[in-house]
Amino acid sequence: MRFSCTTLFDITATGVTGYFKSSRVPFEDRAGNTIQDAADWNRSRNQQRNWETVNQIIGMRTQVESTVPEREGSSWSFEFETETPGAYGTDADPVAVLYSDADGVPMLTDLDNRRELASVVVTSGPRQNIWFSPLTVNK
Repeated sequence: MRFSCTTLFDITATGVTGYFKSSRVPFEDRAGNTIQDAADWNRSRNQQRNWETVNQIIGMRTQVESTVPEREGSSWSFEFETETPGAYGTDADPVAVLYSDADGVPMLTDLDNRRELASVVVTSGPRQNIWFSPLTVNK
């Protein structure tokens, strides 16, 4: 089954992992940002951390294959797929478990996202900052 995820958190997939090493700068991360110092590295690393966190949420119950998130205005979206039917909910609500798993998970906020964003995932209500939905796949 295929799903989409949209979030207000900056989940840019930068590929920056590990610790800062001054001998590696300058370099360009996978998102095209030039990393020249520890501050640039920390920002890029935190974007990657958010991406890793979302992947951990969706990967807790089954193996997934996902696309790279794309920024669309003030949100980030990507798609993911699993071969395990019902891993995230029932036929009536195929994403109920995802919402339950994600609610309250801490995220890093001082990146390219809105400043008034809560520092945790909020899955419902007026402060909701992440959305999951099943996608129809034509066979």
